[in-house]
Amino acid sequence: MTPNNATQGPIDLLQFVSAEHQQFLISMVKSRPEFDAHSHLQGLFQAVLSQTEVPEDDMVLIQLLVFIHYHFVYSHACLFRCHLSEAFASARSAIDAALIGAFIIDDRSLQVQYLKREAPFNNLARHLGNMVREKKPMPHRLVPALREVHGNISRFASHADIDSFMHRVEITEKDEKPLVQIQYFQFSRNDAQRKLHFVQLLLSFVLVLDVFSDFLVSQLKSVPKQWQDELRGLGQALERGRDEIKKQLPADT
Repeated sequence: MTPNNATQGPIDLLQFVSAEHQQFLISMVKSRPEFDAHSHLQGLFQAVLSQTEVPEDDMVLIQLLVFIHYHFVYSHACLFRCHLSEAFASARSAIDAALIGAFIIDDRSLQVQYLKREAPFNNLARHLGNMVREKKPMPHRLVPALREVHGNISRFASHADIDSFMHRVEITEKDEKPLVQIQYFQFSRNDAQRKLHFVQLLLSFVLVLDVFSDFLVSQLKSVPKQWQDELRGLGQALERGRDEIKKQLPADT
């Protein structure tokens, strides 16, 4: 999130881990308000994943939620260590899990196909694309929004797409000649962009968790309706914050 310094050559494992630790501490200092929002969402996850009695037919959904929570924690650890592509790749995995969850919440019998890796889960992206083209109803109202977010972050989160390299490059001058330095850590160009990355990552997980909210409140009854209202209120606050941050971005960002 904040560049430390460009390396002059390959670094070894201990240097890499040491630099990660330093970047994490810098990020903690710079991201106090954003970390408070992260802690708020962590509390909402905790409410649904703490000592919950789950019917056998719903176990797959809870397992998906645990998988999503892992990526919630891991993605923010990556972001704090200045691994932007890895952070958003992790969020993309959580979105995949939420899309699977949307189908199973809509039709519990699909758990069998999921466990056997059969259609539609053997190629869910293609199946959803076909549903859109054929104008079929989606299994959950948030599926279109999830697909949009997934598409927006896919290029940035791709392993070798050119966009994944852009935040690793710093162009300076040496002896009046351009000097391009490729860094091991990806950093935001300015403070507004740093905040935007954090808020966008948080929003993706609010959306993912909301896919399960009706199931958790009305079917599993593990949390009250106020929990869902709080989740959506957090999402609305983050959206307002995102819109304000976008106004602060330099024109060339």
